[in-house]
Amino acid sequence: MLRLVAVLPTARVAHPGLVALTVGLAGLPALLTMALDGTDLSAPLVLACLVAGAALGWAVDDAGAELMASTPIGSPVRALFRVGAAAIVAGVGLALLFGMVAIGPGLPRDIGDRGSEAAAAGAAALAFGLLAARRGERAAGWAAVTAGVLSTALVAGLSFRFNQLPSFWAGPHHSRWWLMAIVAVVVALHAGRDPARR
Repeated sequence: MLRLVAVLPTARVAHPGLVALTVGLAGLPALLTMALDGTDLSAPLVLACLVAGAALGWAVDDAGAELMASTPIGSPVRALFRVGAAAIVAGVGLALLFGMVAIGPGLPRDIGDRGSEAAAAGAAALAFGLLAARRGERAAGWAAVTAGVLSTALVAGLSFRFNQLPSFWAGPHHSRWWLMAIVAVVVALHAGRDPARR
């Protein structure tokens, strides 16, 4: 019951406004493309999904740590609440963008491929962000969002040289984004453990 009571106060410090702003800005290229009667929205939607995934990084900052320190709710549970709140805001933002695209020129056929890329960007953002927060970095959220986008872009860029890596285009190795996401989640879980149990 105490955990349920703590959901809202913890979710409020997950920076939902920054998450919404980040996803909104990431959707601007797609909206501008539609406004200019463009029909090829694959690249703008790749950008929107990557940034929306990376926006989970805003949740790594535990602004309510001092307030919640007196409660029996550990930092991993608070982190889970914050990530969940950020994921809901980012998901709603992406759903609105997809809805507008579907009503307009229509969603690209490869829209299903964007899920693994967004998951990889989100997991990477959380991994880098929680590692930065663990080291006491003051701008862990900024670092997390940046690292989420840049790490996936780096992997996609290296895929031109190393064919085994996944890219943003459909191919035999595209599902390896899930592998990157899993590895990043493992790192994030390790970095986000309760300090008393490390």
